[in-house]
Amino acid sequence: MKLVLVVDEASLLRLEVFAEIHTLCQFDLDSKPWLPIVFAGQAHLIDKLMYPGSKPLASRIVARSHLEGADRNQMESYLLHHLKLAGIKRNLFEEAAVTAIHQGSAGLFRKANHLARGSLIAAAQSQCAVVGSEHVRIASTELF
Repeated sequence: MKLVLVVDEASLLRLEVFAEIHTLCQFDLDSKPWLPIVFAGQAHLIDKLMYPGSKPLASRIVARSHLEGADRNQMESYLLHHLKLAGIKRNLFEEAAVTAIHQGSAGLFRKANHLARGSLIAAAQSQCAVVGSEHVRIASTELF
């Protein structure tokens, strides 16, 4: 059996924790990799690893990967897919609303979900049949 430590939301860790994790990596005086570690987190994880106290750990990182946000067309497909999952057969988002959700979420689906849900609520409150960019703006002030 091979053990792997996976730290999700690692960008939320305090800086002191990175120093402690580095200590774990030094087990058996570096003679062999004792515990492979996978960090997953938002973009500012890289910033945290550049702090002086985190640099010893950062120097042990052998591979990095960065996922880019979805482009505008992917975002539109994503929103349409979720509408279909909800049983809605037509697009409820105007083109400008899709663009606003894409820009406001930076292409990140989790943020897009919150913006889209808030936008649908704002449209319903104003008794509109479709979501416009103004509804996305209202949702963004409530969520972020």
